[in-house]
Amino acid sequence: MRCRQCSCLNGRGSGTIRTPRRAHPGRTGRGRRDGAGGAVSGRIASGWTVPFTVSHAVVALPAVRGPLPAAAVAAGAMAPDVPLFLPGGLDYAATHAFPSLFATALPSAGVLLGVWLLLLRPAADALLPARIASRLPRAWARPSRPTARGALLALAALLVGVLTHVAWDAFTHAGRLGTELLPALAEQWGPLPGFRWIQYASSIGGTVVLVVAGIRWLRRTEPCTAPRAGARPGERALRRALAATLALIGLAAVLVPVLLDGVPRDVDALRSVVFAAITRGGAAAAVAVLLAALAVRLVRGRAGRPAATAPAAP
Repeated sequence: MRCRQCSCLNGRGSGTIRTPRRAHPGRTGRGRRDGAGGAVSGRIASGWTVPFTVSHAVVALPAVRGPLPAAAVAAGAMAPDVPLFLPGGLDYAATHAFPSLFATALPSAGVLLGVWLLLLRPAADALLPARIASRLPRAWARPSRPTARGALLALAALLVGVLTHVAWDAFTHAGRLGTELLPALAEQWGPLPGFRWIQYASSIGGTVVLVVAGIRWLRRTEPCTAPRAGARPGERALRRALAATLALIGLAAVLVPVLLDGVPRDVDALRSVVFAAITRGGAAAAVAVLLAALAVRLVRGRAGRPAATAPAAP
């Protein structure tokens, strides 16, 4: 059965591949299959064609001083993309279109928020470098009691985050509302269409704003001199092991696509390499962090001591 997008025999029999302008879903820019990642790239149109997922969390910064929990806004803002990176996950329309996003993206946002509140946040002081851990809010180290008002605010914040994600994507994809409202976005701006420039610029810009906000927070927040939970020998070892693992993952994420497909020689091939590095490397890093956070819980459970105190939230 021949694929409509190119002339390859889609997994049936043998045949030569006529490389299309955009890589076939499930294939790299050089026409070779990219294994399990093919399903991922196929679900999001192969290559880096959505804004960097983490950049969406920048919309949570204004909520830091508002009534909505910023963590919930950030979780909602990233959630629509999360199922796209899971094996056998949903396609783009299922998590970004109405009304299906209420049954897909919103529950995913709730799961992300739960993982943050119950697993990652309590372990942050043990896994982050001492300079950062000593500045974390004291409330992060102990569980909070849920209230009806807090649950409603969290739900509203999750929905706000999801909607900002969908609105952002509307201006960074072809054939969406943004290109209808601003037809110039669908026109070619040099080597790329306008919406693609917006996509790349917003991805980089959102990441830069998050990094700058984090640096400013570090400079403003005074460190706490009280002993930290991360000072325990077992947790120090976990922190070092996680740092080494993340470094290896980052190196492998860059080198493996190049070793498999060679040095990229055109824009499409470069996009495929960048996409593979971000998605597979990011997924591996997320798994490593989750496992490390679980290990922190085990270490603290065996020690029978609560997490150490840290400075109060400003």
